[in-house]
Amino acid sequence: MKIKEALQKHSSIEIDLLLSYILGKPKEFLYINQDNNLTIKQLNRLQRLIKRRLKGEPMAYILGYKDFYGLRFKVNRDVLVPRPETELMVEKTIERLKNLKIKRLGRKIRILDIGTGSGCVIISIAKALSAKHIAQMVELYASDISQKALNLARKNFKHIIKQNFHTTQYESFAAKVKFMRSDLLGNVKIDPDIVVANLPYGWRDWKNQSLKETKGLKFEPKQALFTKDHGLYQINRLLYQIAQRKVRPKIVLLEFDPRQKAELTKSIKKYLPEAETKFFKDYGGFWRLAEIMIV
Repeated sequence: MKIKEALQKHSSIEIDLLLSYILGKPKEFLYINQDNNLTIKQLNRLQRLIKRRLKGEPMAYILGYKDFYGLRFKVNRDVLVPRPETELMVEKTIERLKNLKIKRLGRKIRILDIGTGSGCVIISIAKALSAKHIAQMVELYASDISQKALNLARKNFKHIIKQNFHTTQYESFAAKVKFMRSDLLGNVKIDPDIVVANLPYGWRDWKNQSLKETKGLKFEPKQALFTKDHGLYQINRLLYQIAQRKVRPKIVLLEFDPRQKAELTKSIKKYLPEAETKFFKDYGGFWRLAEIMIV
């Protein structure tokens, strides 16, 4: 089979990504060399990958990576596939750093990513801060209840940071990033200034409004997707834990499902009645991020 025949026959399943993966070539190569024949080995491998994709398996799991905020993250079934809507959390975190005055704090700003998964949020923040030359102004922390997720996040951090830093820069910055195993804030000993959390917010019969198909969800870790209380159980637990701390974070950023906005507003008022809350829509026009400013 020629490359062009494969492209035409399976055009509905992002066949160009699979072919690029198998051949180890960029997509441009496929269209320049459409008359090249696939070997029997390549064709057999392609057929196996096509079957996986037709069953709904996310392309990220098949390829073993997902691009997020301009970086490439390794992913597997131990972590959620990073979503583009979560990039909003990275952007808002970087913006809010401007509101926290280091001189007033008398120390570096501490940012904690709870439920880090692949590490895509905290690592993207790290990379963005380095580009703005303010990496030395912060301390970055990431936690997850899953040890397998933490292992992958560490691998992603080392791989991505080494790709984007000189050795001396990497060694200096890496010392300020710590990964820890914790159930929300349960094992967190530091007092973070900014908390970002993309916790499970799915519920029974839940479907993501921003996706045309949801059958791929069955391949992702259930504990990272679904929870009780209409998807707000883990978020409510975190809000309660924050309320009980002697030193509370100044800013909390939470990702949520658009249909939870009203109930989430009630929860925030219940646990943090003096806090000021803003909501932001994602790039698809859906309510996606809550920013809680605690006085």
